[in-house]
Amino acid sequence: MRDLRNLPDHVLDRLADAFGVEALAEPLAGFDAIVVDRGVQKRVEERARTVELRAADDQYPKLEGYALIYDTSYDVFGGPPIGWREMIAAGAAKKSVAERDDVRLLVNHAGIPLARTASNTLRLESDDVGLFVGTPDGIDMRSPDVQSLVVAMERGDIDQMSFAFRATRQEWNDDFTERVIREVQLFDVSVVTFPANPATVAQLRAADTPPSRRGMSLDLARHIAANLRI
Repeated sequence: MRDLRNLPDHVLDRLADAFGVEALAEPLAGFDAIVVDRGVQKRVEERARTVELRAADDQYPKLEGYALIYDTSYDVFGGPPIGWREMIAAGAAKKSVAERDDVRLLVNHAGIPLARTASNTLRLESDDVGLFVGTPDGIDMRSPDVQSLVVAMERGDIDQMSFAFRATRQEWNDDFTERVIREVQLFDVSVVTFPANPATVAQLRAADTPPSRRGMSLDLARHIAANLRI
């Protein structure tokens, strides 16, 4: 979850006092990385652990998941008093998806894209759960980056997502400790090591193969996400 550009001055001053100005200098600096590196965010129980690999030898595995879950609240920068409590309102990504913003699929918001909306290798959908991410043609196993990701996901070491965005419509409470994001412009969706929102999910599958008994399905993840909503 990344966007330091559209924060109120009051919030930026608060973060600068806590972390130093240099931590906020890079455009699109990552909430995920800063939260973890600084040790501020409380560890959250992984209630949406959902990786399962159903790959066939003659097919590229397909990555599916939710890069954001609507109407669930989570702490950014550890929550108040330094950070804030945040929620992405239902439909916030709908406009960006409809306008086909050029979005990449990355790992930890960096590196060579694994898929991209402009090349029709990445499919995004804003539904009643959140921002669904799919790779209809699979992710190309010829890429060393994909090979490393598949191994990590097979092991269950990576199974959640995040997204890079610019908030185009947002609301704050009076003391800037609660934020509701009403609309976003999307830049990337990423499989991540440390998500800002623990309700996000990612999984690998192959078409026309039965579900494995390992992990849980996206249907179950949807149910869990619904129970996490405020």
